[in-house]
Amino acid sequence: MKIAIFGAGQLAMMMIEESSKLNHDFIVVDPSQNPPAGKHAKHLQTDYTDQKTLDYIIANYDVATIDFENVDISAMRFLERKIKVFPPTEALEVCQDRLLEKNLFRKLNINVTEYKEIKNMSDLKNYCQGNESRYLLKSRRFGYDGKNQLKCNSKIDLLEELLSECSCIIEKIVDFSTEVSLVCVRQEDNNIIFYPLIENFHEDGILKYSKFPYINKELQDTAEKYGKELLNYFKYVGVLVLEFFVSKDGKLVANEMAPRVHNSGHWSIEGSSTSQFELHVRAITGGLDNKPINFKSSLMFNILSKYPDDNVLNDLESHYFHSYDKEERNLRKLGHITITKNSAEQLESILPECLKVLDN
Repeated sequence: MKIAIFGAGQLAMMMIEESSKLNHDFIVVDPSQNPPAGKHAKHLQTDYTDQKTLDYIIANYDVATIDFENVDISAMRFLERKIKVFPPTEALEVCQDRLLEKNLFRKLNINVTEYKEIKNMSDLKNYCQGNESRYLLKSRRFGYDGKNQLKCNSKIDLLEELLSECSCIIEKIVDFSTEVSLVCVRQEDNNIIFYPLIENFHEDGILKYSKFPYINKELQDTAEKYGKELLNYFKYVGVLVLEFFVSKDGKLVANEMAPRVHNSGHWSIEGSSTSQFELHVRAITGGLDNKPINFKSSLMFNILSKYPDDNVLNDLESHYFHSYDKEERNLRKLGHITITKNSAEQLESILPECLKVLDN
């Protein structure tokens, strides 16, 4: 099948690499020069809304997908009238807007924190009632990796600047014990697969490392219930990832969802018999089967800002290193490292030393 991917970053790159045995023909559309996926497929360096590009995709490709959720909705809607587009544009539209996303969670009885649309400082003050330290102000759009969000007790000029630049939402800070994510995948015939939960650890709003699996049957069942509600609501096709807080009283609180393969699932390349990337491509091409997926206990570490020296990698436990071949830049995701073991206990025993090595 001929597949067009809008966005050509590391997620598109790994989709192409991980589905090479499926013999699909890929093209990537991205305005940047030399993106990671451009080394693995034909690259159209154009804007996502370029009419000639869209007409070319319609004439020559069977299905379009994405590697990031902020692709232009109008382009995907145009394509959707002519060819299959997965995930559906309705899901993209909701995932691009925190308010729409939270409203949908609430509509589907998915547990969320308190939230409200905020338009000005007066709204913020009235909502916080003197408890600003308990709330976050976030942009409704373009808030990936901790961007465009502030604690409500931040400097007033910073809060006012965010409010003047963006439509915003306020959220009550969740008192949580940990964070987890659920990889879901659905095919058009309603064939649905869930991974076990993944435990995630962030620093400054960016994922630092993930541990797989997070074993808790009650929370797994709840997460899968929520996942199924969303998949069926959208008639979703492909990978959808849900991110949750686990509150101090042991409940799942939905934070957000990603309509694509996800950073917290990168371990699945070595840690599972079918990676999230292959599952996504199988689902959008109708090739998802019910073959059992085998898993290994896994750790995944993001490489940010600067590539590690060879001596750092040499000091690390036996591992798999994935470079995205990007130029170094502050807080940019440059690659990831995965370590697999036979048991969660073995992973726990090596985690402190791994963090020590990678933090140096």
